[in-house]
Amino acid sequence: MKKILFAFCITACFAGCSNESATPTASIDGMLAAMKTGSIDSMKKYVTRSDAAMIEAAEKILTAVNPGAVSRIKEKIITEMKEKAGDIQYTLKSQKIKGDNATVEADITHEGKTTPHTFELVKEDGVWKIALSKPGNDIFNSMKGNLGSEKPDLRSGFEKLEKMDKDTLKMLLDKGAQALDSLDVKTKKKE
Repeated sequence: MKKILFAFCITACFAGCSNESATPTASIDGMLAAMKTGSIDSMKKYVTRSDAAMIEAAEKILTAVNPGAVSRIKEKIITEMKEKAGDIQYTLKSQKIKGDNATVEADITHEGKTTPHTFELVKEDGVWKIALSKPGNDIFNSMKGNLGSEKPDLRSGFEKLEKMDKDTLKMLLDKGAQALDSLDVKTKKKE
């Protein structure tokens, strides 16, 4: 459940907007660069319309239940994402376009380890967008609550969220915000 909440809180930052990326590689490059700088407005430009709509709906549900907790959780997750993405180095190697679908092959280096990644994109209104809900976009697992390619995607998580009892959801949001607050306290003590 925490993974589902995490997924929607972080990806809520990516809803909406359009992008002028002429190639799939440019979209991936733009998203990774925006993540490194923590530019939420820039990141929003690279997400599909369907993912954005789902994310906005999830954020609306969560905010209606506990706006303060959602705000604190979202702020913390964005900060952590920016810190982690700042350490990432990447090489975009090739792109393959087949109609309105594309893949971009890349090597991602994080903490000294290089791994290959295949990003999946779709073309919307002439612009290449990252399809967060496609399980093949492994690098964005942190934005999806680390659901991974073998796990349910955003759509499945959203369906569970919609069916969840509001009191249970509020309790989970409260616990998530409290956990983040306690992590902040522990971090400050170490400094």
